[in-house]
Amino acid sequence: MGWKTVYSVGEDYFKQLYEAGQKWGDFLSYKLTVEGVVHYGAGYASSSPTGWVFSPKIQHQIGKTRIKVKYYVWIGANATGKADIGIVFYKNDTSSKDEQGYDVHGVEHTVSTAPTESTAEGPHELLIEQENNKITYYVDGTKLGEAVLEPPLTSFKLVIAIPEVSGGELGIIVTEVTEEYYDYMEDMINMFINIMNIMTWVMVFIVLITSVIKAFRRKK
Repeated sequence: MGWKTVYSVGEDYFKQLYEAGQKWGDFLSYKLTVEGVVHYGAGYASSSPTGWVFSPKIQHQIGKTRIKVKYYVWIGANATGKADIGIVFYKNDTSSKDEQGYDVHGVEHTVSTAPTESTAEGPHELLIEQENNKITYYVDGTKLGEAVLEPPLTSFKLVIAIPEVSGGELGIIVTEVTEEYYDYMEDMINMFINIMNIMTWVMVFIVLITSVIKAFRRKK
């Protein structure tokens, strides 16, 4: 009830980028066909190992937040290897590190059996929950890890890397990104309204009881 969306991009937006031949940060725009359905997204795929590739910087909301990333793993014909997707938070202009000095947190997909035809695996959902600078991240509902980062968390970027690949092209294609924050004020207002409603009914009940008693005494 208290979650509010502060940032959202989806396939309609990525379709515009694709048709205009534009990037999303360093991510390339893509058109995918999965089981006969066309999808649009942004990401990175390569037939050789790559370092981190970054999305645009996105402002991070103060307070309790959650970030949802919907994506596909692109596996070219005869390809095997590893494809990574994660998130980097920033404290102003520098990346925010955890207690072990790491600033990228996410998931690695390993493809050990090469397909005979190119395919897109998914969709998957990467969920990052954040409260008091502690992040907990999940993929498809399974918790993968958690970390406490250096405050303040003012912005973030999504990141993709292909640390290992052979035989073909491997990549990650993002089709939807949503950032939400928890509105505690709305909860407080709703709680206050509920309390007032209860108090109103109690007052009505007392008034009714009192009125009935007075009326009954008058009849006697």
